[in-house]
Amino acid sequence: MTEDEIFHQLRAICARILSVDPALIAPDTDLREELEADSLDMAELAAASEDRFQLAVDLDTAKQARTLADVATLVLAGPRAG
Repeated sequence: MTEDEIFHQLRAICARILSVDPALIAPDTDLREELEADSLDMAELAAASEDRFQLAVDLDTAKQARTLADVATLVLAGPRAG
Protein backbone atom coordinates (compact mmCIF):
# COMPACT_ATOMS: atom_id res chain seq x y z
CA MET A 1 0.00 0.00 0.00
CA THR A 2 1.38 3.40 -0.96
CA GLU A 3 1.65 6.41 1.30
CA ASP A 4 -0.97 8.17 -0.84
CA GLU A 5 -3.41 5.26 -0.44
CA ILE A 6 -2.84 5.26 3.31
CA PHE A 7 -3.46 9.01 3.45
CA HIS A 8 -6.75 8.75 1.53
CA GLN A 9 -8.00 5.95 3.76
CA LEU A 10 -6.96 7.82 6.91
CA ARG A 11 -8.61 10.99 5.62
CA ALA A 12 -11.90 9.12 5.17
CA ILE A 13 -11.65 7.64 8.68
CA CYS A 14 -10.81 11.02 10.18
CA ALA A 15 -13.64 12.77 8.32
CA ARG A 16 -16.11 10.19 9.62
CA ILE A 17 -14.89 10.43 13.22
CA LEU A 18 -14.76 14.24 13.26
CA SER A 19 -17.87 14.73 11.09
CA VAL A 20 -16.08 17.01 8.64
CA ASP A 21 -15.79 17.18 4.87
CA PRO A 22 -12.77 15.10 3.75
CA ALA A 23 -11.77 18.00 1.47
CA LEU A 24 -10.94 20.00 4.62
CA ILE A 25 -8.27 17.49 5.62
CA ALA A 26 -4.80 17.88 4.12
CA PRO A 27 -1.67 16.03 5.27
CA ASP A 28 -0.58 19.06 7.33
CA THR A 29 -3.99 19.86 8.83
CA ASP A 30 -3.64 20.09 12.61
CA LEU A 31 -6.36 17.76 13.79
CA ARG A 32 -6.62 19.34 17.24
CA GLU A 33 -6.26 23.02 16.40
CA GLU A 34 -7.95 23.21 13.00
CA LEU A 35 -10.55 20.43 13.29
CA GLU A 36 -11.04 20.60 17.08
CA ALA A 37 -10.32 16.91 17.70
CA ASP A 38 -10.24 16.12 21.40
CA SER A 39 -8.44 13.27 23.15
CA LEU A 40 -11.44 10.96 22.69
CA ASP A 41 -11.47 11.68 18.94
CA MET A 42 -7.73 10.96 18.73
CA ALA A 43 -8.17 7.68 20.64
CA GLU A 44 -10.99 6.72 18.26
CA LEU A 45 -8.77 7.57 15.28
CA ALA A 46 -5.99 5.39 16.73
CA ALA A 47 -8.41 2.49 17.28
CA ALA A 48 -9.88 2.82 13.77
CA SER A 49 -6.36 2.93 12.30
CA GLU A 50 -5.46 -0.21 14.24
CA ASP A 51 -8.49 -2.00 12.83
CA ARG A 52 -8.11 -0.79 9.25
CA PHE A 53 -4.37 -1.37 8.91
CA GLN A 54 -4.01 -4.32 11.31
CA LEU A 55 -1.63 -2.40 13.58
CA ALA A 56 -0.64 -2.41 17.20
CA VAL A 57 -0.68 1.31 18.03
CA ASP A 58 1.14 2.52 21.13
CA LEU A 59 -1.22 5.08 22.68
CA ASP A 60 1.61 7.17 24.13
CA THR A 61 3.10 7.48 20.65
CA ALA A 62 -0.31 8.11 19.09
CA LYS A 63 -0.89 11.01 21.50
CA GLN A 64 2.02 12.82 19.87
CA ALA A 65 0.32 12.86 16.45
CA ARG A 66 -0.95 16.29 15.47
CA THR A 67 -1.56 16.01 11.72
CA LEU A 68 -2.82 13.36 9.37
CA ALA A 69 0.73 13.08 8.02
CA ASP A 70 1.83 12.18 11.57
CA VAL A 71 -0.83 9.46 11.71
CA ALA A 72 0.23 8.16 8.28
CA THR A 73 3.82 7.95 9.51
CA LEU A 74 2.65 5.89 12.49
CA VAL A 75 0.75 3.56 10.14
CA LEU A 76 3.79 3.12 7.89
CA ALA A 77 6.15 2.49 10.80
CA GLY A 78 3.79 0.65 13.11
CA PRO A 79 4.18 -2.98 14.01
CA ARG A 80 1.52 -5.22 12.54
CA ALA A 81 -0.88 -6.79 15.01
CA GLY A 82 -0.76 -10.46 15.32
